[in-house]
Amino acid sequence: MGAWGCMRYERVLVILALLAPGLAACATPQAMTAVGVANANPKYRSAIAVRNVSGGQAMNVLTMPGVPNEPLKTALESSLAASGYLARSGTPKFYLDAEIHGLDQPLIGLDLAVTANVTYKVSGVGGTMDYPIKSSGKATFSDSPMAADRLRIANERAMHDNIKLFLEKLR
Repeated sequence: MGAWGCMRYERVLVILALLAPGLAACATPQAMTAVGVANANPKYRSAIAVRNVSGGQAMNVLTMPGVPNEPLKTALESSLAASGYLARSGTPKFYLDAEIHGLDQPLIGLDLAVTANVTYKVSGVGGTMDYPIKSSGKATFSDSPMAADRLRIANERAMHDNIKLFLEKLR
């Protein structure tokens, strides 16, 4: 390899090193947490515990970035707490299970829109209620010039809206 080949190789390594922090970023619970809803349903007040979150995928440089299960579970617990629904102590009356069925994500673009498809199941002594929720989130170039960051932001916004819509269904 000549001198020019080595310089090109070094440039590629420098660019990859600069992009790596953005590529490794995962969705954060804080960005997905929905603020409490007004007029909380007294039936669920301090009565729900998050039992299981499934279907999530961690961010991976080689695949499309996803939303991992643990940050979504933390965001659900924070959102339920903010709405007055989270069971504080003892045995909860209701259990919440959430399953991510998919994140529809674009491959490229300046404006990235993501659609989140999640089913929430609230189970208790009266049976199980399913709440299938579909929501979307968008991130633009002004949110971040890096596509991986825009996709993470769009994922977080889609999941935030999804949780918010679920909480509204509980009212």
